[in-house]
Amino acid sequence: MAKIGSMVLGGRGLGCGAAFQLSAPAPFSHLYAPAGEVWEVEAHEGEATIVARTPDLLSRSDLLARGLEQVQRCLDLLSFEKRQDLLVKRPTDDHVVLFVRGGTYVAQHVAVSGLRMGVSFNVVIKDKDGSVVPPDAPPRPVWTPGLRFYRLSQSSSDLYDAYRCLWLGLETLLGTVCPKQRREREREWLLRAMSHIGAQMDLKRFVPTGCTDPVAYIVGTQYDLIRCRLFHAKVVQPFPPAVPNPEEVATAYEELIRLWRDIAERALSVRPGAGGMVTYSGFKMMRDRAVADGLTMFFTDDPSPVNKEDTEVSPLGHIVFHFAKVTYLSETAPGRVSFVGLQPLADVAAVPTIHRICSKAGDAMMTALSIKEGLYLDGVDYLESHQTIRLVNRDLPRVVFGEQG
Repeated sequence: MAKIGSMVLGGRGLGCGAAFQLSAPAPFSHLYAPAGEVWEVEAHEGEATIVARTPDLLSRSDLLARGLEQVQRCLDLLSFEKRQDLLVKRPTDDHVVLFVRGGTYVAQHVAVSGLRMGVSFNVVIKDKDGSVVPPDAPPRPVWTPGLRFYRLSQSSSDLYDAYRCLWLGLETLLGTVCPKQRREREREWLLRAMSHIGAQMDLKRFVPTGCTDPVAYIVGTQYDLIRCRLFHAKVVQPFPPAVPNPEEVATAYEELIRLWRDIAERALSVRPGAGGMVTYSGFKMMRDRAVADGLTMFFTDDPSPVNKEDTEVSPLGHIVFHFAKVTYLSETAPGRVSFVGLQPLADVAAVPTIHRICSKAGDAMMTALSIKEGLYLDGVDYLESHQTIRLVNRDLPRVVFGEQG
């Protein structure tokens, strides 16, 4: 059986499982087995990992969505019954899923690392005599009702709630510049309102290259695929299959908040925030150049905590294993570059309990990640590490949810 820490994750003959990180170590051990379901959710005292598992052989996407929902239900009950309020910490950015792909059991480690960057500059205007011309007074702030939803979204501790609030804010913005007509269907109004916005600003910046109908794309990817599934999904048994998984919602949120800010600034003249930004294309070029000398990935049982000064995969000198296959995917979404390491475990004579997974660009350490409790992979065919480096522009909105404070 495969385990993370002291908890069973799944494996051959046992089924699938998903492990997430909690905002704090569990104050006590707990096993949640909902009536009429084939799921179990388990947490152990002192460990910051929580596991959802099922004997059903689910696809990766279904496992992630349903496993997270079961974990949230368990935490809901603990909040009510035990007065213990725990969060799932960055569920889209840090998790392990064990699923079946093509008849084989795959343990996939997923990690998203933020890279904070920014551009700062001062503009000095001088007259013909060389004297500094004082800048004009900044425009007075303009308040619009949609800003209330924006603030609630940015202050949320839950990704799904953050998206819901931001979408309500978008509807409020659009309603300000293009009011909904009597008896007009919501989707028809959205298409008309976005077309109105498209006449005032270039929407092609928010869609993939080559897209010929930005309005249809935005309404289709945000309203049809995410908004309707989140707002209309009912918490009933069994799980509604249309509920999006957290990775889909996280990507949609990042795209929606860019659109939201531009509409507020350009169409409603809301005063823009300060600060420069690194462009997505510039970020991609920088990351592509960084791996030009070769990308390698490793794993080890060294339990050393990760720190920014790490230069070695194993600071304690433990055995280091190379991933057999490493694939650099380059840009996988605006402001994100990804890479994947794959290791057939049958090729490893003695599979260690994995505590660290690292990557190097040339000889330089690029990422160093820790699985504190350790990942034990008996009954698993492949280890896969899917890593993403996300651009975090200073002074721009928050896009990571699931942490207190």
